[in-house]
Amino acid sequence: MSRSGAVVALVVALAVTASARAVAAAAAGDAAGRFTCGAAGVEKALRYNVSGRLAADYLPAGAEPGESLATAVCCDIEYMQFAEPAGFFQRPDVALFAQLNADATTTFYDSACGIPLFVAPRNRTFAAWRAESAANGWPSFRQAEVVEGNVIALNGLVASKCGTHLGSLFRDQDGNRYCTDLSCVSGNPRR
Repeated sequence: MSRSGAVVALVVALAVTASARAVAAAAAGDAAGRFTCGAAGVEKALRYNVSGRLAADYLPAGAEPGESLATAVCCDIEYMQFAEPAGFFQRPDVALFAQLNADATTTFYDSACGIPLFVAPRNRTFAAWRAESAANGWPSFRQAEVVEGNVIALNGLVASKCGTHLGSLFRDQDGNRYCTDLSCVSGNPRR
C-alpha cells in the first residue's frame, strides 16, 4: 500500500472508530457524545503517579478546562487521535518500571472501569519488557500478556470492553504489540 493509501486507511479507521465511540459515549450517558468512559469517568486516584496531570500541560489546545490527561487520552473522543507524550512513563516523576517488582508479574487495570487488561511480563523477562517499552516510547505488551475478553483491537486501535481507549496495536516480527498510554492502564482493581 502506498503512503497516501495508508494515510487514507488510517483516517477512515479513525472516523469509523469515532462514530462507534460516539455511540458508546451516548450509551454511557454522555448526551453530547464526547466522552466514552461513562458518568463516573476516570478514577481519581490512579496508580503510577499519573493522577492530577492536566491535559493542557501535555496535549494540543482544546481540552476541557481542568480536564485530566487520563480523561483526555482515554475517554475524550476529541483527543482519540492523540497519545500521552512519548516517554511519559519514563519521566522521573512517573518512573513506571522503578515502581514495579522485577521478580513478579504486574496486572494493569482500566483507568475508568477497573477491569484487568494486561499482566506482564509473560513469556519474556522483566528486562526485555522494559527495553521494548523504552524503545517504543510507551508501555508495550505482547499477546500473551493480554487479559482475553477485556481488550479489543480494531483497525490498529486498542480499547477495553468498557470503551476506554488504551492505545494502538502494531504487528512486528514478534507478533502483536499493544502500545498503550500509561494513563489508561493505571486503574485500580474493580471492587
